[in-house]
Amino acid sequence: MLRKIKLSYYYSVYANFSTKVEIDARLRDNFESQEYKPRDHPGRTKVKIATIPPDIQKGIKVILGDTGAKSLIQESEDLYNYLRSRKLPPEEGEINEKAANIYKTMSHKFYSQLSKDRSELSQEEIDTCEKKIQTSVFNVLKKNVYSWANISYDKPTSLQYLIARAAPEYAILVRIFDEIHRKIPNYKPRSFFDFGSGVGTGTWAINTYWKEHIFEYFCVDTSVHMNDLSRLILCEGKDNVPLPFKAYFQRQFLPASTDLKYNIVLSAFSLFEMPNMKTRLETIQKLWNKTEDFLIIVEQGTNAGFKIVNEAREFVLNSNNEQKGYAFAPCPNDSVCPRYLEHETPCNFLMKYETLKFPSKVEIQADLYTYIIIRKGERPTDDPQWPRIVRAPIVRSRHTVCRLCTSQGELKEIIFSKGKFDTTTYRCARSSNWGDLLPVK
Repeated sequence: MLRKIKLSYYYSVYANFSTKVEIDARLRDNFESQEYKPRDHPGRTKVKIATIPPDIQKGIKVILGDTGAKSLIQESEDLYNYLRSRKLPPEEGEINEKAANIYKTMSHKFYSQLSKDRSELSQEEIDTCEKKIQTSVFNVLKKNVYSWANISYDKPTSLQYLIARAAPEYAILVRIFDEIHRKIPNYKPRSFFDFGSGVGTGTWAINTYWKEHIFEYFCVDTSVHMNDLSRLILCEGKDNVPLPFKAYFQRQFLPASTDLKYNIVLSAFSLFEMPNMKTRLETIQKLWNKTEDFLIIVEQGTNAGFKIVNEAREFVLNSNNEQKGYAFAPCPNDSVCPRYLEHETPCNFLMKYETLKFPSKVEIQADLYTYIIIRKGERPTDDPQWPRIVRAPIVRSRHTVCRLCTSQGELKEIIFSKGKFDTTTYRCARSSNWGDLLPVK
């Protein structure tokens, strides 16, 4: 019954759209000559399941073996769950507004319970009442305002983070870098800036594609323990082994100079540590100033994570400065995000990964993430701006339902059926997954 209701809904949605959809005309000859096949069309990602590289796994195994980290397993699971449940720190204005509303309610309730009118009370009685009301307001605020705090990554917490987050973060970043590599196969970045570098997943991921071309790595993390751990992993877990890179720099704070720019600038799972929106946007501006080609922002695929990513997207794309940019991925447009405007669910994607071999056997798991890649400059005139599949397609007999974000900045739900679409368009839609681009116009 539930399936029938769902399908009835999809058909009713589809009936409202008169959108004509067909394979991008520029690709039709490629499909006819079988240079492209629908199950491997150019909008599909090549990364299905990611595994941490063997040399990195070797270093992690040495470190975790030496530290007796089996005792950290439960703590790492707790940290993982805490990171997934985090909310944004409340802004000062929000707290003041909530406090004012609670005070108004409490004051009315308190004074209405008194036998005397307020005008009949002495100043001493009023002061006593106000003190009780303020105490009640504070207690209510304490229960209803999210208690945010940034995380202090000491040595044990850094190891917990390594166990909990290294595998999913590496997989997500590989998937994101694949987007650039697939769209611009001849692109060869020479420098990489990683803000909030943590255990080094950004360096591992970028080396999956451009290890031979990157000559400078600049990693910033406020935790000296994280910096030490990431360096030790690159050295195969041994202090006496030299780094595999010549120009590898680590700092605890963002450099004040804006002269140096980097081809790819990354902030992955880092902006939650900022105490408010003002600090986040100031950081985004500094990172954008350091960007030569691509700025990448990645966060947890939660509502809070999506809010941070969308906040950065809107700030950079709409800021009035000479450093123009456009949404390279996942958005096929630079308009206001339609999911942010119309829905209460985040624009997120799913990535599968192999867990670490420590402490037990390898498992296949998946993690949700949200991201934006912003490229410096104007959008090329030949950018096809194919729609992005923003939820898992629903594949049924003789038809497939795809939910798309389009170049017009709209969310559309289209049913690709054998009867209404040509074979190539139908098979491309049927072969696509959540997060892929669909090469249609």
